[in-house]
Amino acid sequence: MAGKPRKQGFTYPQVFWKQPWEWLSRYRDANTYITMGFYGSISLSMLLYATVSQGLIWWQASLLFLAGMLTWTLAEYFLHRFVLHYIDDHPVVQRWHNFMHGAHHDIPRDLRFVTASPFVTLPIAIVFWVLFWLLLGWQWVWAFYAGFGTGYILYEYVHYAIHKYPHPPVPWLRGLWQNHHLHHYRTPERRFGVTNTFWDRVFGTYKID
Repeated sequence: MAGKPRKQGFTYPQVFWKQPWEWLSRYRDANTYITMGFYGSISLSMLLYATVSQGLIWWQASLLFLAGMLTWTLAEYFLHRFVLHYIDDHPVVQRWHNFMHGAHHDIPRDLRFVTASPFVTLPIAIVFWVLFWLLLGWQWVWAFYAGFGTGYILYEYVHYAIHKYPHPPVPWLRGLWQNHHLHHYRTPERRFGVTNTFWDRVFGTYKID
């Protein structure tokens, strides 16, 4: 996170033009469900491809899938901390930050700004797929990335649910609700995990009150 402050006060998300990107913002309140359907289909297709076309047996696919989900939790932490919370005083960076995350922090209860559009996240998803393909190879990348995508889907839904519902549906999720609300209202420079607090504890950004 850069040391420069961001502009205070809500500004409707826009990047390069004076008017919002209508094609990215019109359906923002439905982005969570669009995202879940879009990436859910991709993840399921990749898992089927891994087991049917690549010949992985069930335990290999399962281990790779779980490894992908766990890897997402680390990516979630780093993306939230170093990408979504990166800001400096350059006007383009200010606008990009506001589009990606700043507006969400200004009005966290507005569900239009909780989930990014797949138009925005798909290029990032492709970069991750290429990286994992180079690291793991063609045969293993599909099941691994299916788990990584599933982790992302769970992150988006948990994030959406935290902002939509004042209380968690089950008691054991209470800690996640409290943790994320503290991130928004008390410690925006800490508590970057949404689906877990593990990496915050590892990297020293989990503040104990």
